Amino acid sequence: MICKNYRKDIFCSAYSEDGELFQLAIKLKNAPGSVAEIANILCSKHVNILHGFHTVCPGREEAVWGLFIDLKESNTKIENLVKEIEGLESTIEIKFSRPIIDGLIVDNLHFPMMVMGERSIVMRIDTFAESFNRLYEKFGSGAYFILYEMGRAAGKRRIKKINEKYCLDKITALKVILAERAAKGWGISEIESFNEEKKESTITIRELFECMPFQGRSKRSKSHFFRGYLAGVLSQLFGNPTLVIEAECVAKGDPNCRFIGRPQSEIK
Repeated sequence: MICKNYRKDIFCSAYSEDGELFQLAIKLKNAPGSVAEIANILCSKHVNILHGFHTVCPGREEAVWGLFIDLKESNTKIENLVKEIEGLESTIEIKFSRPIIDGLIVDNLHFPMMVMGERSIVMRIDTFAESFNRLYEKFGSGAYFILYEMGRAAGKRRIKKINEKYCLDKITALKVILAERAAKGWGISEIESFNEEKKESTITIRELFECMPFQGRSKRSKSHFFRGYLAGVLSQLFGNPTLVIEAECVAKGDPNCRFIGRPQSEIK
């Protein structure tokens, strides 16, 4: 299992009570040195970069650099800074925005949010937990079935897309799926076993978003959506209905969440 990771913050907002914050959205040429040319200007003006992202427009000769900056210690005004960056040969277009309230700047120059080429949204895991709890309160055990089937459908769709996009063997396809889940903040997984002949697999996941809000506070396992997601993935990979159980769960005080997938026909 991976023990250490660097945190990944999604570019959404920045706060500094006594800062002079602005947002820049720069469209620049996708060529070596373009970012460095702009960064040199920011450095020379003592501009503090708080947060940012850089992405290349697919199949195009353009890139986008979005960033939050603080001009508190700078010797320039935002209008002069924008004009100087605009005059660079590397710059195609530049926009800027000001704080929505004093000290708080929120990204209003980039939309929609794309993750791995697909339009996505961000939601706090506490919001998920509250939503799931409400389902449990209203529907009892029926909520487990609803979440499991939602996850199962999502898992089946994802593995189908992976198979359409890449030509992979089954174990590699599963590795790609789980790596994507980590990149999207679901949790960090390890495949303990994968037996194509027996159509069985055991997967451990650390810091699973569905269970972490209940860490050590439940008498039963809490994953139903992700458990269903794995069931959908494994059913497609094995070409056979697969049932997944959560044998260990952080909600019950276990170190990690551990899932075991077996043919549905073998589980009574």
